[in-house]
Amino acid sequence: MNKIGIFYGSTGGSTMAIVEEIEFNLKNKDYQVINVKDGIKEISNFSNLILVTPTYGVGELQDDWNNQISELKKIDFTNKTIGIVGLGNQRAFGESFVSGMRILYDIIQEKGGNIVSPTSILGYSYQDTQAIENNKFIGLVLDETNQEDQTPERIQDWINDILKYFS
Repeated sequence: MNKIGIFYGSTGGSTMAIVEEIEFNLKNKDYQVINVKDGIKEISNFSNLILVTPTYGVGELQDDWNNQISELKKIDFTNKTIGIVGLGNQRAFGESFVSGMRILYDIIQEKGGNIVSPTSILGYSYQDTQAIENNKFIGLVLDETNQEDQTPERIQDWINDILKYFS
């Protein structure tokens, strides 16, 4: 398996904690973690990617991701396999729950990327989200405020699934 690039943006620290849990589940794999505030040019060096973002405001990307959006749009994602992880609060921001994921998803799709490992919408309670395709979330969805106890199992299950797609 080729090396996995884990790219994340974090403001309050919850996303960094999720990245650490992902790392725990990849302990026997070759991976590199990169904070997008330091840039995203290294995305081109990986064929296997995990992109992690919280949603801020009403369906917006985290600031560090948002600051890199023009660079992200320049990357050719052809022959890359990508999993997206989104964090959100389904009660406080139920009208745009994890919708920041959609921004990454749309750019990657437009630039030829292969997004894998959608997850079930069951077990969540929200009003609306842009993060659904074919009645599934477009990646791993986590709510650290209301369902923190379910996070470790969700990450473990998702990592086991996504590794099947990574070459």
